[in-house]
Amino acid sequence: MKNRRFPWNKLDDNRGSLLILSYLVIFVLLTLGAVFIAMSVNESRTAERQRRVIWAFHTAEAGIERALYDLRRDFVNDASSPSWADGNINGLTVGPDTANFYDIGYGATSLNGGSYAVQLKNVSGINDAIWIRSTGTLGDVQQTIEVYAKIVSISPWNNAIFAGAGAAGAMVNGNVNIRGSVHILGTGLQSSDLVVDLGGTAEIIGNNYKDLAAALKVKIPALPTTTVNGETVETLNAALRVKRGIVGLSGSATAGEADAAGNAYKETIDAAYVTDGYGGTQGTANVHSDNGSSNAYDLGDTVSFPSLSDPYGGYSTYKAYLEANALVISSAADLAKLAGITPASSTDFSFSSAKGSIAKSGGSLTISGIVYLDNNGSLNMNKAGSNKTITYTGSGSILAEGSVQINTDLVTNGNSSFPTNILGIMTPNTIGFDEANIDVMGLFYAENTVKAEKQTDIVGTIVANYFDMGTNVPSVYQVPDVINHLPAGLIGQNASWVMKIVSWQKL
Repeated sequence: MKNRRFPWNKLDDNRGSLLILSYLVIFVLLTLGAVFIAMSVNESRTAERQRRVIWAFHTAEAGIERALYDLRRDFVNDASSPSWADGNINGLTVGPDTANFYDIGYGATSLNGGSYAVQLKNVSGINDAIWIRSTGTLGDVQQTIEVYAKIVSISPWNNAIFAGAGAAGAMVNGNVNIRGSVHILGTGLQSSDLVVDLGGTAEIIGNNYKDLAAALKVKIPALPTTTVNGETVETLNAALRVKRGIVGLSGSATAGEADAAGNAYKETIDAAYVTDGYGGTQGTANVHSDNGSSNAYDLGDTVSFPSLSDPYGGYSTYKAYLEANALVISSAADLAKLAGITPASSTDFSFSSAKGSIAKSGGSLTISGIVYLDNNGSLNMNKAGSNKTITYTGSGSILAEGSVQINTDLVTNGNSSFPTNILGIMTPNTIGFDEANIDVMGLFYAENTVKAEKQTDIVGTIVANYFDMGTNVPSVYQVPDVINHLPAGLIGQNASWVMKIVSWQKL
């Protein structure tokens, strides 16, 4: 008889277990789904915040770019005395302040759902460098960028020497004293070639006028000053730029000088940018630059050598442009007068038109507009016995299709007379300075060569593809204010300004 009080067979009954297992699986899936949803929501929030961070960052960059544009235009539009410390930046009445950041005047500028606000801070004693701070905002996210920017003139006339393609051998050689910036492209050279080969007591760049003769110094503007180690000193703000080729320094030849306390001059140069480095027996040991000697050329491909064969202003060449807009002198008799200029009255002349004029009376020369010496005409100036001085007034340019020889003093008339009075001389050939102990003031362009083989003091700028500086220590002195007084028709004067970001950081 079966025991009905203990139904053991019911313990083997599995009915309902599948439902429980299903509930368990559903619970696990729901839990995982909730976790996945939470993760997705968090990731979406993180991605959205990251998107806003990136967008706020790009908005801050837009503020930097707008400030760079206005800062550059301020220099481009102010031909007389460009500065970021004069209280006006491209029409905005702001600053200056060297202690605190100040608003540039944009306010909170809206951009694609966000906004940017830009501030500036000036640099004490420096008109061409500035701090820029831009904050981009998108919702509750902010990103701030701070940069230190500097503006660089790429005009060939903003140097003591500007050199182009070069030829076999060093482009600047011999024993020479150069005071002011030097910019050498060296596009025709190999990176292993010596672009500069200096010895003796040569100085490829000096940053002051300490050895400029007093009779010349009173004719030109005083240099700006800066503070070095607590001393107020004059400076040319000189820089050395060499795109291709080695700078050879031997003997006592230097780029800049070591800082010396207790005088009124800045000895070290502001910067050196030399891609292929330094050679000679001294090399980097004789480089005295505020940024050291390891910086490569910093202007990329923005700068080129101006050629008389370049198209310009709707004309096939710059030379054709000059001929169409100049007083053209073409007769043999007239050209002979310009090829035989001396301080003597026997060589007097006067030529003029609505486009230009040139006249000489005794030792006085006047120039205006553009003068073109056609038919391979040359421009030669020589002494008359012991009289070797020609003084000039006016502002103008001369293109001589032939060559140019300046073998006499050629200076402006009176104190503080240069560069408000200024003469530019151009030739597709060679300019030579062959007389000893002469002083020359002006701007000189030779598409071929400039030769200064004796003790010539040149105040202004020389531009050429090749330089021969001989062994008798000629000197070249840059006048920074030249860039604001370029004469009509001078080649290369349309070159403008480039903004450089020296340092960048995200705050």
